[in-house]
Amino acid sequence: MIDVLVIGGGNAALCAALMAREAGASVMLVEAAPRAWRGGNSQHTRNLRCMHDAPQDVLVEAYPEEEFWQDLLKVTDGQTNEALARLVIRASSDCRGWMRRHGVHFQPSLSGALHTARTNAFFMGGGKALVNAYYRSAERLGVQVRYDSPVCDLELRDGRFIAAHLAARDVDGRRLPAERIEARSCVLAAGGFES
Repeated sequence: MIDVLVIGGGNAALCAALMAREAGASVMLVEAAPRAWRGGNSQHTRNLRCMHDAPQDVLVEAYPEEEFWQDLLKVTDGQTNEALARLVIRASSDCRGWMRRHGVHFQPSLSGALHTARTNAFFMGGGKALVNAYYRSAERLGVQVRYDSPVCDLELRDGRFIAAHLAARDVDGRRLPAERIEARSCVLAAGGFES
């Protein structure tokens, strides 16, 4: 039995899979899309908003926590869990080192775009390059990846995850039967709010 089953194949799913594997867990990631379409909406991203108290490589000036928090409140119309949001904001200041270790490269913002050069770190090659870097890292670390594997049901007992059920599917002209995958824990990361 695997330790962690990750359902989804975009940025959040890949980060969860990589972190679990780095912590020593056996990990399987199931992605509904075929390999060529992997990554979901993450393929279309281009940057990461980062808090920083001083200039950092591709980020200019400063973008302090309180300003980031106020910007987030404007975007969410105040509908934000402050404790969780501030945790993410603070972590954004040093997550790029972890991302670089997994093959993500950053590039400066376009010249003359001071606001985004101050708040956002841009992925070299965009979201597709981000996703590809994470998949290469996952493969290198031994994360099992299953494409064309849509989950149709979750099996719970007393509120705890037991197994995921994959739908029967056609892959490369073959009909694959439905499948049950047990795991000690599960991370659901299948589709952000923009899906």
